[in-house]
Amino acid sequence: MISEAAVYASLIGVFLGTLGMLLTPNMIKKILALGIVETSVTLFYTAISSMSGTRAPIISSLPMEELQFADPIPQAVIITSIVIGFTILSLLLVFTIMLHNRYHTVDVILIEKILEGEEE
Repeated sequence: MISEAAVYASLIGVFLGTLGMLLTPNMIKKILALGIVETSVTLFYTAISSMSGTRAPIISSLPMEELQFADPIPQAVIITSIVIGFTILSLLLVFTIMLHNRYHTVDVILIEKILEGEEE
């Protein structure tokens, strides 16, 4: 039940984040929308990899035959995706700051107009 709700919430998050990236000209808002998409994808993988009745793969005092361990690979992939996503968002913010320092705006349309004026 919770897993299905998480899957639907993640799909809605991906849809809204994609719309945010496509429709707004502000680069900061585009980066925030990308963060929403990234978090939604992480939630989606977490929801589809979670199973009830499993335990963390940690050695315990109980007999090993009675325990059902969760697969640690999806957890490792999710942690890696979180780190990579944070790195990408940080780099995008640095590039946005560099563009703002050069063109004094974070509006993509205005930056394109300025660049077209520089080429002529």
